[in-house]
Amino acid sequence: MLRHGLALALWLSAVTAGAAVEGPGRDQFIQAAPARGELRVDGKLDEASWAQAPVFSAFVQRYPLAGAAPSERTELRVLYDSERVYFGIIARDSQPGRIDRRLGRRDSFPATDSVQLIIDSTHDHRTAYAFSLSAGGVHGDGLFYDDRNFTTDWDGVWDGATSLQEDGWVAEFAIPLSVLRFPEVPVQTWGFSVRRQIARLNEELESVDNPRTSNANVSRLGHLTGLEGLVSRRKVELVPYLASRGTLRPQFSDSARPFPRLVEPTLDVGLDVKAALTSDLSLNATLNPDFGQVEADQLILNLSTFEAFFPEKRPFFTQGLELFQPVGGGAGNVSQSLFYSRRIGLETPVLGAAKLTGTLTKGVEVGVLDALVTGPWQAQDEERPDRQWRLHSSRPLHLSPNSALPGRPQPATNFLAAVARGSVGENSRVGGSFAAATPLVGGCSAEEAALDEEEQPAECLALGGLGAAADFDFKTASSEYGVLGQVDASRTVGGLPERTLRDGTVLRRGASGYGGYLRAGKFGGEGFRWQAGYDFASPALDLNAAGFQRTQNEHASRLSLGYQRPNGFGPFRALSANLAGGSAWTSDGRGVNRGSWVNFNGYVELPSSDVVGWETGVNLGGYDVRELDGTGIPLEREHTGFFVVFMESNANRALALNAFAVAGHHDRGPAPGAWGWAGNLALALRPHPALETRLEVTTDRTEYAPRLVEELGDSRFLLGNLQSNFLSLTLRQQWVLRPHLTLQGYAQLFSAYGRYGPFYEAQSDAARTPIRFSAMRPTEATADDFYDVALNLNVVLRWEYRLGSTLFLVYTRSQQGLPTAEGEQPPATVLPRRLWSGPAVDAVLLKWSYYWTA
Repeated sequence: MLRHGLALALWLSAVTAGAAVEGPGRDQFIQAAPARGELRVDGKLDEASWAQAPVFSAFVQRYPLAGAAPSERTELRVLYDSERVYFGIIARDSQPGRIDRRLGRRDSFPATDSVQLIIDSTHDHRTAYAFSLSAGGVHGDGLFYDDRNFTTDWDGVWDGATSLQEDGWVAEFAIPLSVLRFPEVPVQTWGFSVRRQIARLNEELESVDNPRTSNANVSRLGHLTGLEGLVSRRKVELVPYLASRGTLRPQFSDSARPFPRLVEPTLDVGLDVKAALTSDLSLNATLNPDFGQVEADQLILNLSTFEAFFPEKRPFFTQGLELFQPVGGGAGNVSQSLFYSRRIGLETPVLGAAKLTGTLTKGVEVGVLDALVTGPWQAQDEERPDRQWRLHSSRPLHLSPNSALPGRPQPATNFLAAVARGSVGENSRVGGSFAAATPLVGGCSAEEAALDEEEQPAECLALGGLGAAADFDFKTASSEYGVLGQVDASRTVGGLPERTLRDGTVLRRGASGYGGYLRAGKFGGEGFRWQAGYDFASPALDLNAAGFQRTQNEHASRLSLGYQRPNGFGPFRALSANLAGGSAWTSDGRGVNRGSWVNFNGYVELPSSDVVGWETGVNLGGYDVRELDGTGIPLEREHTGFFVVFMESNANRALALNAFAVAGHHDRGPAPGAWGWAGNLALALRPHPALETRLEVTTDRTEYAPRLVEELGDSRFLLGNLQSNFLSLTLRQQWVLRPHLTLQGYAQLFSAYGRYGPFYEAQSDAARTPIRFSAMRPTEATADDFYDVALNLNVVLRWEYRLGSTLFLVYTRSQQGLPTAEGEQPPATVLPRRLWSGPAVDAVLLKWSYYWTA
């Protein structure tokens, strides 16, 4: 099927390469004018150059009535000099008293009145920079990539200001040429548009007709031209930092002994570097990076046999990450991703990393990332902590007492990721990528592997691997139809001589695997859309050393049919309905059915801009080849059905509400069927333009069919039904003292418990015969029920005291509940019990950085 998909892709490319053209903005050219004299970025546009600049005002609605005349007039002027490009936008408003000027943190301001610049300076029709200013003066930036996707992870150093006037408001941008990549030509012509949000009307305007129904963004932009004699400013940007941290933690690793506590001060210095190597190619590097200001991961309950995916939040890795994303979406959205940046530095610290990104030649984008993780360790005597301070060659820019070092070996590993993608026609591309996690230690011998895990050397703890892929993304001229996919392969490197995966596959050092995925369909436009997909992973495919792969040993197919009316349908502002289904089976030659599913969902947007929707579906059983860990024996899965209703209120209100409720029936195998349920309520309160409070409550009860309790030997197993429950309370508080000075708080209280029973015995054989519900025999037994409670707290004061330079003051607390004493029954409640008597880690961080450019 993958060969057929590649053949289809090549055929589609041949058909579209000649016909693919730019979108409706291909004949639109907005003129820029040279600035005469100095311009002050104050949001007033009162210099003489602004009065002489050409005015563009032919904006149209993007939403809700695509292509219609806007409700309010918008005027655009563009100036430039040898250092910057300036944009002046006057947002006229017939009701200036209702302009929404609420404040927010950079890149996260609420749904207020705002304007956004979209600049495709390389004019490749796939990638564009985005710069935003809210009416309150809050900055935001990001990047459009793959023509249709957007991320706020990209950050640049630029200036902007806003001001009010009698009939509206003004936004003024100053974008340094050093921030942009552009070719060396006498006259620049860039892809370009401006978007404006009018919050009270829920109306979006744009300088070019670019409706939300299209499956494209960058290729549909207009043009900015008249920029003569621009020379790329190959500046070097240096951001040194100094971070001082004090940590108060339990002396003992045993969570049942939370006291006494140790104070461990640490000191770090580091450096971030950004340099433009050419007009189209830039280098980012970091030495001893510190990410102490980053919000903690969300606490979750994961009782599945699959690894949970967490988004990247660390600035060095988020910026430019879009180049390394697999075609069709991020690492969490497709089945096989070669590069998952969170593999780097979460356990062993990052000594240094470098990233090269940009355009090699016209139409060819490249990205290379290399990172080295290494650090000292020391066997710890918890009764007599080593309080001596010492510098270590493996982490020379970090100073701390020896008691703060890890107590287990830290295998040094080098991570490398590289990608290159080239345009085919105007709207399509092909590419290739490579990723490697290379342990910088020797191999683990069979004798060392036989030791207990606590006694194994670093060579046995290392996990290395190689991955390579070729990908394609072909679209028709309108971008409505397309086919995309990836073929990939992996090879295991270093670590244990062999390890057994959950489905029983034995992965030996040097083992190779292969896989891929294919998507085809109508992805854009009004009315009906359809998609077909197929995923394949051989049993030995393992991309998880440097990437993210949810499972292997699988064929999976899916088909969906949808009806989309994002620009209105009858009394509704938008309507969507989708029917989808799929099935999966093993690829190891046994063809074990891993399950099938059918899903129907939809929503409508009301005239009030509130959204209500539904989802219902069934999971049609099959067999789980991962539950009986390491055996490969299929265990029958239950049938389930569920129904969800949800609503999202208009985000522009002072009090916004999102909620969902779900009920599901689980047949639970040999036990009587039972109902589970879940719900979520999220409130956003904005009582003042500078204040925002967000409160989210989530609860869940799930009834499981028999799960593994204990392996009894000779292919015999003790199984038990499981009922799990959790409650999560999350509070986010933001106070914007000034656009460049914010105080942000985050707290999550999470509790969960699980009860096993009734119990069953079941047996398979050497042929790994599937275990069915009908073969399970009731028995008397006990299991390790569980109860957990935890609190994460994070308070961040951020001050950008000059452009690109910041001061952070951060307080964090990680609190665990006191574990249930041996012999006691864990409480069956989601209420917090013994939380404050459990172990806690408190930390205070002061981090200073200074932006310098030459």
